[in-house]
Amino acid sequence: MRRITALLISLWLGFHLSVGCVVAPLVSNHLNTSDSGKALADTLSGSLFHIANLFTLAVWLIVYFTARSDNRMAYHKSRTPFWAGTLLVFTAINEWLITPVVAALRANQTNWLHNIIGGHVGTWNGISYLVYLLCSLIGLALAIQLLRLANPQH
Repeated sequence: MRRITALLISLWLGFHLSVGCVVAPLVSNHLNTSDSGKALADTLSGSLFHIANLFTLAVWLIVYFTARSDNRMAYHKSRTPFWAGTLLVFTAINEWLITPVVAALRANQTNWLHNIIGGHVGTWNGISYLVYLLCSLIGLALAIQLLRLANPQH
């Protein structure tokens, strides 16, 4: 079961990095030549990150419950459920707290979190990207850990 979980995490990681490090920057670079292109790039990037976040939540819920239900001692003593839960929390924060602030700022609207903390679109985009990158690193570390637990001779 751990190998299947590690494979699922690997698929997630590939998708997650593709969206965050390849597709979204390419869309932004190619469409940011005019105001209408910038609006389209923002819309497409936002949609891609929304899909990536929902996929992240689905995968890591599966990983969390799989890790909690595995009764083998080495796997159960691992910190996989904790880190999977942490990743779920970071993704939820990114999806339902940070992303709405960015969307509101781009639409020249107000957002309760922005009213409390302040900042510009670039600042909030940077925070969102750092959370996204942190999730990628946690996912990579967990995939490596699960593969090591699946091969105890290493």
